[in-house]
Amino acid sequence: MYYRHNINYQYPDQCDEHMITVKHLRDVSVDKDYPYLQKGFWFKCKRVFLWVVLRVLMFWLIRITHGLRIYGRENLKKHKEMLKDGAITISNHVFMWDFICVMKAVRPRLMFFPAWKINLEGPNGPLIRMAGGIPIPTDSFSAMKQFKGAMEEVLESKTWMHFFPEGSMWFYYPDIRPLKKAVFQYAVKYDRPIIPIVMTFRPRKGITKWFTKKPQVDLHIGEPMTHDKQLSPIDATRDMQQRAYHVMQVMAGINPGDPTYNTDLSLANYQKTM
Repeated sequence: MYYRHNINYQYPDQCDEHMITVKHLRDVSVDKDYPYLQKGFWFKCKRVFLWVVLRVLMFWLIRITHGLRIYGRENLKKHKEMLKDGAITISNHVFMWDFICVMKAVRPRLMFFPAWKINLEGPNGPLIRMAGGIPIPTDSFSAMKQFKGAMEEVLESKTWMHFFPEGSMWFYYPDIRPLKKAVFQYAVKYDRPIIPIVMTFRPRKGITKWFTKKPQVDLHIGEPMTHDKQLSPIDATRDMQQRAYHVMQVMAGINPGDPTYNTDLSLANYQKTM
């Protein structure tokens, strides 16, 4: 399950730093007046259209291009009662289409997710919004207040939400980088279970090696996690963050005692392994 490719990627120095550049096609002003959470009849129609395209085309295409295999969907069925009032999914962020993999894994649900504002200014901006992307503002306190209000509205409505708690996308990085605490604060505040999802890789074989050197993808769905209600919100957040980090590393095939197993959730202290 744990596979380290030999593709010569140059990963950033900071573990939450972005390694992609986005072609700028439009200006998006993510301020206090921005409609962070899209609603209304036409948005719902767009979401239905998106689901049809995903089901008919994209889910099959991702299977062909990335060899996607999904494991653990029984964990969603087994805990159906726990998840009926909504849930938060988290995963490592490892290639451009990984959110499509997550949507296939939790189908037929459609989710919302916090999105890098720069992505909305590129070619995929409209699609990201249609898929449920809520851009993260960086300019003002009032804009951040509106963003958090949109996130809270989603969680209160029992709609599922996805986070990439590593904070940025690194192409096919095999290890789990430190997880930011915001997602766990939301889980504690709104009493939502967290479903850990991990994408691992395997080498290409046969004819698939002729087309690309990029590894194929396995997606693993873990058991839902709940926070410890005996702890204070601050301690419960930290406890859940630490447990999730351990679980995701083990799901990736990295166990305590392994050279790449990490216990330090400090973003500044994380040391790249590739």
